[in-house]
Amino acid sequence: WKMLKQILLFLAVFMILGCQKMSSGLAPLKTDESYLQATRKTELIMQGNTQIVVIATHLNEFDWIKFPREEGEIFFLDVYQTRKNGKGFLKNGYEIRLANGTKPSKITRLKKEDLEGMIAQNATQWGEYYLVEFPKQDKRTQDRMILVLSHKDFGENTLEFGFKKIKKY
Repeated sequence: WKMLKQILLFLAVFMILGCQKMSSGLAPLKTDESYLQATRKTELIMQGNTQIVVIATHLNEFDWIKFPREEGEIFFLDVYQTRKNGKGFLKNGYEIRLANGTKPSKITRLKKEDLEGMIAQNATQWGEYYLVEFPKQDKRTQDRMILVLSHKDFGENTLEFGFKKIKKY
């Protein structure tokens, strides 16, 4: 009986520790979760054909230490055009702006090897990559941040970034 109790105790401890280890391995890290919360996807479709796919990450929301709001609103764009002609998406007639009409103050095209961390892990293999910077916005605009993608022939779509922030630190 004593031996049976020891075996059952061992099995119980093993199962508890094993379950804790498994559940912690399956749960997303806070950085993963905050990256997902700060990322949106949109497409422009014409006559049933996708023209462009944009995955945008609001870097100020993802990592406010590295990208403080005092320096402006900063987005990482991962762009896939179905009809590439060697030009970047902005040279193909697409525009990006905030919903309040603010245009980017700076757009930097990045190479795959320039990407780091979560951005490098989640970037598509076939995309074009951009760092898009806007001037600092007022609190109301920050809380209701909306990025607008448009094209004169394909219309427009929005990426809404207003959400409840999670605590990361």
